[in-house]
Amino acid sequence: MEFQQKLDKDLQKLKESQKIIVSADKTNNLYLLSKDEYKKILAENVTKTYKKCDANAVDSINMTSAVLASQPQPDDRAEAPTTDNCPATLKDHKSDPKNAPKCRPINPAKNQIGKISKATLEKVIGDMKPKSGPNPWKSTKDAIEWFKTPSQENKAKFIKSDIAELHPSITESLPTRAINPAKTHAEISDEELKIITHAKNSLLFSEGSAWEKKDGRFDVTMGSYDGAETCELVGLYLLHKINQFVPARQIGLYRDDGLAIIPNATGHKVDQIRKRIIQIFKDEGLKITVEPNLRIADFLDITMNLENGKYSPYMKPNSTPLYVNAQSN
Repeated sequence: MEFQQKLDKDLQKLKESQKIIVSADKTNNLYLLSKDEYKKILAENVTKTYKKCDANAVDSINMTSAVLASQPQPDDRAEAPTTDNCPATLKDHKSDPKNAPKCRPINPAKNQIGKISKATLEKVIGDMKPKSGPNPWKSTKDAIEWFKTPSQENKAKFIKSDIAELHPSITESLPTRAINPAKTHAEISDEELKIITHAKNSLLFSEGSAWEKKDGRFDVTMGSYDGAETCELVGLYLLHKINQFVPARQIGLYRDDGLAIIPNATGHKVDQIRKRIIQIFKDEGLKITVEPNLRIADFLDITMNLENGKYSPYMKPNSTPLYVNAQSN
């Protein structure tokens, strides 16, 4: 009963508060910010990447969507994207949310053509996977199965990587380059290529105004219909390039997080691999941080240990555990 009373009391405090409740980006934490503080950090993040665009931009995108949706195969109609203002989540796993808050704008104005692009990309990726060899993971389970497969010898080391801001860093030419080698494994028409590209023509709405990326309207947004598939396609392409010097069975990638196991890992060997991985990503316009020579690696929500071949749950820093009563229904 005491718990229920405390819950009611806390809920009443939140209702009476003049502050905004902001969710964390990658943890389950919630933060209270004043309206002015929230608007300030959101505006800083929007103006860092986006610029205001003319009033005709929305109509232009919608007209092209209508033409593509009326083609023989895709669909008989496509809804216009909403113009809802973008909310934001607070980054608390790599920054100090109290003294130096940083946020990630979430774009709810999804291009509906993205639904068609998603289906096309799923087919392309599905056709590629059985023949390509690389490991683009979709969940923690995939990474665990990969970790359990190779023999964990004493001299093996992890190389862990993290792509900085993957979604906004994908340029218009990168998916095109990724799709070109995919054509050897999957059939894809010019019309489907147009749909995949147009699905990334996105606008962001904030404070009643439309914004587009400073380098053009091509934008792989967080939460877009085909965002995960676009990242997976790009990941396959990058893994193909890395597989020239790291065998497919030794490396995997989950969106912006990569992990490799290097057998017989001397300092020189690992450093050479690290430099080549960084160069590949740099050539594709992506920034990456690499942690080499690890025997224990925290990856996604697990910790993998090469010392004993075991894995265990991992929780990101600042993440607060949530508990449910064992008797709860």
